[in-house]
Amino acid sequence: MAEGTYEYECMRAELLGLAHPSREEFEAKMKLRQETEVEEQLTEQLKEVDLQDESVQGTSGKMEELNNILTATQQKINKFKVACGSLTSLLKLRPSTPSNEPAGAPEGKSINDALDTLDTMKDLDGSSDATVAKAAAKDIGTKVTSQLDKLDSLLYKADNATYSMKHQTDQMKKIAK
Repeated sequence: MAEGTYEYECMRAELLGLAHPSREEFEAKMKLRQETEVEEQLTEQLKEVDLQDESVQGTSGKMEELNNILTATQQKINKFKVACGSLTSLLKLRPSTPSNEPAGAPEGKSINDALDTLDTMKDLDGSSDATVAKAAAKDIGTKVTSQLDKLDSLLYKADNATYSMKHQTDQMKKIAK
């Protein structure tokens, strides 16, 4: 006999010398236990998504910092090329021309997303468990979609950083010749 069945509970009550539970009581307890398990699973999923969101935001900040450093380096290279370009023209060497680097697109997310989620949870407090479960699943889906968008942005920034570093390396090699 499988644990959690009505027959199992009746046999258990008989062995312990307790009164047999009614079928309705047993089904109500099982339904409550299942709802609790679903709520716990949704809570764990939400926590995991939030942790992943924090990780993605940290990585995004680091990529923006890298792009800012690359932009500053490009400006210094351009200034050096302007200063040395006049020297090379005086010395009849190869002049080099400054290039413009595309800047990374700024990304902005607000903390209002979390407040909206909190308001939604307060509104759903009085609604049925099925509605709450559907809303929580939809919330998880929205957060995952948001994280995918952030990952796309990170990939764009990483590509931009790679291009910038390669271009700057080529410029430095030309200057060093």
